[in-house]
Amino acid sequence: MDRRTFISLSALIPFFGLSNLISCFSKDSKNSIFNQKLTKDPKSIIDLHTSLKYQIISEKGLQMSDGFKVPGLADGMGSFLVNDKIILVRNHEIVPKHGMHLGPFQNVNEQIGLLGSKHYDENAIGGTTNIVLDKNSKKVLKEYLSLSGTMQNCAGGVTPWGTWLSCEEYVNVKSKSQVSHGYVFEVDPKNPSLTSPSPLKKLGRFNHEAVAFDKFNNAYLTEDRSDGLIYKFVPKSPYSLKEGELFALKVQGLTDSRNWDLSRTKLNISYQVEWIKIEDYDPDEDTTRQEGISKGATVFARPEGIIADEDSIYICCTSGGHLKKGQIFKIKPTTSKESLFELWYEVQDANSLNMPDNIVIAPWGDLIVCEDNSNRNRLWGLTPNGKPYLIAQNSYSGSEFAGACFSPVDNSLFVNIQSNGLTLLIDGNWNSVIS
Repeated sequence: MDRRTFISLSALIPFFGLSNLISCFSKDSKNSIFNQKLTKDPKSIIDLHTSLKYQIISEKGLQMSDGFKVPGLADGMGSFLVNDKIILVRNHEIVPKHGMHLGPFQNVNEQIGLLGSKHYDENAIGGTTNIVLDKNSKKVLKEYLSLSGTMQNCAGGVTPWGTWLSCEEYVNVKSKSQVSHGYVFEVDPKNPSLTSPSPLKKLGRFNHEAVAFDKFNNAYLTEDRSDGLIYKFVPKSPYSLKEGELFALKVQGLTDSRNWDLSRTKLNISYQVEWIKIEDYDPDEDTTRQEGISKGATVFARPEGIIADEDSIYICCTSGGHLKKGQIFKIKPTTSKESLFELWYEVQDANSLNMPDNIVIAPWGDLIVCEDNSNRNRLWGLTPNGKPYLIAQNSYSGSEFAGACFSPVDNSLFVNIQSNGLTLLIDGNWNSVIS
């Protein structure tokens, strides 16, 4: 099956799932790279595939519609269609040590005081912002603060009912004098103003990265630690995350998936799994994963980006593999309680995909992957048979790409360049990129 045939089949993905189409292909063990030609950006922002173009739609420090500043360190992001408008909900991975200048407030004390109970923690300046765009022209109509006073909002995920989950990648020690962090917060893009912050404590207190949902409405959560775990939250009610049970993933016969010393985890081998109940989901310290490990949960090398199609959940482990350059795992739920697990991709060449982080499924079925490394950061596509193709490279700085998501109405791609504080819109002839 050639690429164009696969593209024509991409319309079947909502019905049959990406993984079922993937089974039509044989994996290329060499993970060969194609379509690497990029056009040098005269503005030195982003070098793009020759068939693509970009525009900056948001920049840190500029004034938003509500009078606050666009915060810096944009990370995870989701897109929604609301009343014929595209709304992007964007995380900001800020902690006080990064400097108050990266936050949304001109006059910190005065402006935080005006927010009252809608600012979660007076000592924190992380949160989310919303960007409202015309669905046709992509012109920015409005930009405003939508979650305030949280800490180091890294990634997150879109719920089946059309809200955004913003995840804190920060755990402090609980005390009577401090507001606790390490939670997930829900933001409704239909809300035209600031969210009343309420932590979803049953989803666990740990170094959260991202969230994705399976077809049974179970939530899968990643933990950005070198010995991080993969969690599953089973809600009590279908469209609420306030009550439910938290579990950690145990791959049978595999306590360590990282392949740092020995290649314990083999490519394309299906493993049976067990889900271990986490009793202390809201500990005083950062010990959630320790409970899981003590019960036999499998450890992973920095589980970060996660995305789901109708069939499977894909998880990027940024420093996994024998090169410590990244792995992508796949969980396939067979029932609401049972799953299969496999290592779908492992970086074999550091010149190729290098330390995958945020991930999204393109409208044509490929995985779009953001790199997060200390060298050069790029944006890649991954075909169903594991071949990477280059889309873009940050030509301005060493900053990572983050928050890649597609428009809900077409193939326009939104993505952040984190340290530069830029949100970009990328579009063009995607057929030329992927053919």
